[in-house]
Amino acid sequence: MIMNRLRQLREERHMNQQRLSVELNVSQAMISKYERGESEPDVYMIKTIADYFGVSADYLLEISDDKNISPPGLSSEEKEILFGYKRLDKIKKAKLQAYLQGLLQE
Repeated sequence: MIMNRLRQLREERHMNQQRLSVELNVSQAMISKYERGESEPDVYMIKTIADYFGVSADYLLEISDDKNISPPGLSSEEKEILFGYKRLDKIKKAKLQAYLQGLLQE
C-alpha cells in the first residue's frame, strides 16, 4: 500500500534508497521491501515516514490524495521551514528557537 507513495516521495527529493534508509534509521533492504510491497511498515514507521516527508499518513497510505498537513494560509517558504524544523533533533530545535527569540527581540 505504501510502496507507490514512498517511492514517489523519495524520487521527488532526488534521494536513493540508501540515503532514505539513513534518514529513517532503517536498512536499505527494508526501504526496498516497502517499495516493492514485500513488507508493510508498522504504525510508528508510517508516522516517521509521513513526518519526514511532511505529508499525512492518509496520503502515504493512499487513503487521500491531499499531501498537505500544514495549516491553511502558509506560504511554501513557511511550510518548508516547518517541515525542516520537524526533522531537527532536540538540540538543534532548541538552538533554532533561541536564535528566533534573539531575532524577535531586535
